[in-house]
Amino acid sequence: MAYNSLYKENGDFRTVIAWIAYFFINIVFCVKYNPFGEIKPLYIIVAYPVVVFGVHKLTSYLRVQQKNVFFLILAFLIMALSCFLLYYIDKWSLNVDRWSAIAFWSENLHHGRFPYGAQTHLGGYASPFPVWQILHYPFYLMGDTAYAEIFCLFIFFVCLFVWRTKINIGGFALLMLLSPAFWWEFAVRSDLLCNMLLVFIFIAAHFYHERFWEKRKYLTALIIGLFLCTKLLTAIPLFLFFFPRFLKYRGEEKVLAALTVFVGFALPFVPLLFGDKGLLAHPEYNPMFQQTRQGNIWIVAGLAVLMLACSLYWRKLRQLFFLAGLLLFGLIFAVGVNILLNNGLDWKSLIFDDEFDKSYFNVSLPFFLFCINEAKEKIFRFSRSF
Repeated sequence: MAYNSLYKENGDFRTVIAWIAYFFINIVFCVKYNPFGEIKPLYIIVAYPVVVFGVHKLTSYLRVQQKNVFFLILAFLIMALSCFLLYYIDKWSLNVDRWSAIAFWSENLHHGRFPYGAQTHLGGYASPFPVWQILHYPFYLMGDTAYAEIFCLFIFFVCLFVWRTKINIGGFALLMLLSPAFWWEFAVRSDLLCNMLLVFIFIAAHFYHERFWEKRKYLTALIIGLFLCTKLLTAIPLFLFFFPRFLKYRGEEKVLAALTVFVGFALPFVPLLFGDKGLLAHPEYNPMFQQTRQGNIWIVAGLAVLMLACSLYWRKLRQLFFLAGLLLFGLIFAVGVNILLNNGLDWKSLIFDDEFDKSYFNVSLPFFLFCINEAKEKIFRFSRSF
């Protein structure tokens, strides 16, 4: 009885934190991109949580969220609106260059030029690592690299439907639909959130299809290495997920698994490192620098300690995803605080200027939405060989 009460309390606590993080992220986007000047930020801060939480609870109370048709309608609506934004918004008018960082990289590759030498339409350089760029290349050949984000979203919805007995997929899709931060991603053709949706699928699949993965540890290690070669932020949930399993391996297995992860991460870089135009000769467009330029050594050191501690704590998928979301959110928040301190506590510039990229908060959304909408928890059996 005491254990059940404690577990329920901790579970409720995680849900509250997940809701707070969800509202915080979306309110930041509501305030920054508010198209109605007469609406004060205070009204948004109060009205948005009340409306969204009310709609979520009302649909739950009426048992609408539990109906498959509700999810399918929302999924179709989200897909349709995402495609509409893709065609309606002129990509050249955007003040965000994530789409051109991928598109121009692919264009250079297609014409035999060094891909990382391509500048975006805003004059920057591409930050995604090679695997993420290469995954977008077939969609470039189809006519638009942004099709990749639509494809990732479709795969995500298919997986949610397959796991509908594990996750309240109706509530999950509803909160995606009501999230301005989510719609910002597709409005500006950003690939950031979709990258983390794939990580979410990969980790969840190990719990919901454990029998398939338990004898394929080196395939898991290879895929982890390839994910690390997309964006650095994927390292947080992947480390939390993989490190406890890695500790259970025998000595030889540890070496082979670590080498497999390293090969998956490093091998795609090899053709791009050397030569007069290679990454080693041109640090200004090295994607490693592009992804780490806003951090500092103290934030990285603190994150490393927390990742290690959290990886040894979790036992259930919900705990893992909660900690992954919390660390991702905490890292971006710490970067924001560091910028705020350096700018003399000018919080308005932090929100409305572009020095601090608020969109990185979005990578934590899938994990927090899972904590809010999980229907059934599954314990990973560490004692079993994997």
